[in-house]
Amino acid sequence: GIDSVVRLDFYINDVRMSDEFMVVQNLSEEVILGVTTLQKWRIKLDFEHDTVVVDPKVAKAILKNMK
Repeated sequence: GIDSVVRLDFYINDVRMSDEFMVVQNLSEEVILGVTTLQKWRIKLDFEHDTVVVDPKVAKAILKNMK
């Protein structure tokens, strides 16, 4: 089950973002970004090029509104 919930800053392609994460022991991956986080930050997964796309302008605007 879920051990706790924490707010963490994280970086993708040198772009800072912040969100809540559920802490769960013994997962197969260290971090799993959920659809809510992907939508909130408008993160795009480019499967053709195996990359993650983040718009720094969007991230900066969201962080500014979080203060």
